[in-house]
Amino acid sequence: MEEITIYKFQLEVISEALRLTSNIHNSKKGETCFDRQVRQAKKYTENALEGKKDLRVDYI
Repeated sequence: MEEITIYKFQLEVISEALRLTSNIHNSKKGETCFDRQVRQAKKYTENALEGKKDLRVDYI
């Protein structure tokens, strides 16, 4: 797997955009593929910000 480097502030902006997207579309219900993709991506950003970039996130 290829690794890239981004700045922490960039990851924080991505995480915030995913949070807003989740709120707008009520993705916490997980009813659609879109909801699950947003939730999975949000969890990946949270893990990366906590230094756990190698953790896999289930498609929830």
